[in-house]
Amino acid sequence: MKNKSWIIILIMGIALTISVGYSIVISQKKAEKESTVTTTSIIEMTATTATIKNTLKGSGTVKYKEENIESTTTENPKEGTSENNNEAENTEKIKKVYEITLSVEDKDFNKVQESQAVEISIKKEDKTLNYIGRVKHVNKDPLAKSTIDIEITNPDENLQADLQAVCTIIIEKAENVVALPIEAIQKDEEQKKYVDLVVEDGNTTKLYIKTGISDDYYVEIEEGLNVGDRVQIVKSSTTVVNNGEKNILKPTSEK
Repeated sequence: MKNKSWIIILIMGIALTISVGYSIVISQKKAEKESTVTTTSIIEMTATTATIKNTLKGSGTVKYKEENIESTTTENPKEGTSENNNEAENTEKIKKVYEITLSVEDKDFNKVQESQAVEISIKKEDKTLNYIGRVKHVNKDPLAKSTIDIEITNPDENLQADLQAVCTIIIEKAENVVALPIEAIQKDEEQKKYVDLVVEDGNTTKLYIKTGISDDYYVEIEEGLNVGDRVQIVKSSTTVVNNGEKNILKPTSEK
């Protein structure tokens, strides 16, 4: 009985040894087939003129209402008398108002102010209707989502209630300013912004800059650069070679 136990233990030990050895061989072969290659490239960008808009987007339903916008009093002479007695007559004007109410997150709410311009896009059947508007009222609600009332300032005969509208509130706007793509801006250890400026001999020098507003693509350069100035960034990408096939991983910027 004891001999059988020793035989079983011996067989298990041999099997374990073979398994470990096989795993090592497979790992070595896989390592031989795979290799990692890192490539570096230099990308050059030129400062240009751009119009940059910092915006806040939201969507809502068009609502229609009528408002009394003016009450005037006119005086007319009383007919049939020689006396200059006047009779008051009230005239009331009705304004057709189209409004959209947006719900916004609290973190974006503080950027919005009354009278800011709004770009409005509305889908109606197979048409896209474009309007302009303004922020009419800002409603802060600590217990729920804050809302923004937007009035369409150039309604026409195509506009009607219950249409869905996409609104772009213009928080900030800088027209015809010096700009660079966002990825061209780098930061040092103290989070100060700079660019690698290309000088006359083709080399680069670190230049600290002052930036303004930005959108999804460009950032305004308030100080440090002129239109036509060239800057460089260094990008690296990692490629894994497996059986002759290349799998490119996410590129990274060296800043």
